[in-house]
Amino acid sequence: MGPQALSLDQKTALVVGAITPLGRAIAVALAEAGAEVVVATLLPTQRQQDAVNVCAREIQGLQRKSVAQAIDTTNESDVNNLVQHVVSTFGHLDILVNAHDLPFAKPVSEVSLAEWRRVLDVHITGTYLACRAAAGPMRAQGKGRIINVVSLLSERGMANGSAYCAAQGGMLNLTRALATEWARSGVTVNALGVGWTEGSAFATDDELKKQLERYLPHKRLAQPQEVGGAAVYLASDATGFITGQVLWIEGGALSHV
Repeated sequence: MGPQALSLDQKTALVVGAITPLGRAIAVALAEAGAEVVVATLLPTQRQQDAVNVCAREIQGLQRKSVAQAIDTTNESDVNNLVQHVVSTFGHLDILVNAHDLPFAKPVSEVSLAEWRRVLDVHITGTYLACRAAAGPMRAQGKGRIINVVSLLSERGMANGSAYCAAQGGMLNLTRALATEWARSGVTVNALGVGWTEGSAFATDDELKKQLERYLPHKRLAQPQEVGGAAVYLASDATGFITGQVLWIEGGALSHV
């Protein structure tokens, strides 16, 4: 396999959730590999709009086209309109990355029904809506790459993390189901499984960060940029026969006893 197999030249990518450190790093990596990249928020807030604008300017600095969009990913019309805008602007949509992440931790006895529904809605419903919308143009062109970014908590439970763990597990099995459903259409659906990362919500508390670093075999958290290469690989033409899989980048956390 030569370098050309990993090139994303003449491809268009949409990164939903580019306001997160991981989403931003993935968007930049796709642009570095040659893709034009549309970046979107999870919620239509000013803070998230500012964040995706910064990401879009960074991509434009790489001499790649980029558009920033503020949407509510749990709103069907917002998501459908975004995908239609990408296709009408660039002519095609080749890569979708769902980097939905709404950190939430609370004892289950204290979690309200509204909070439970919100966490699941952002992660599972938001991912579902984006996948469904993107699959239309991808299946019509006979080819596409969908990458859902999931936490290692999709495979592990955590005290005080019932809603978040359930949401992440839902995203992972949604990935597997869609991979099976769309395999014959040329659309692959894979997950990028990520462990504890610098800049994430889990890294904001110094004591918790130290505990995580002691637990991990590498004795450090991942850098967001270390995830970018894996995203480029899953988005490339080299992975046409890989679908329904999880590529873990978690520093050995899942192998730890």
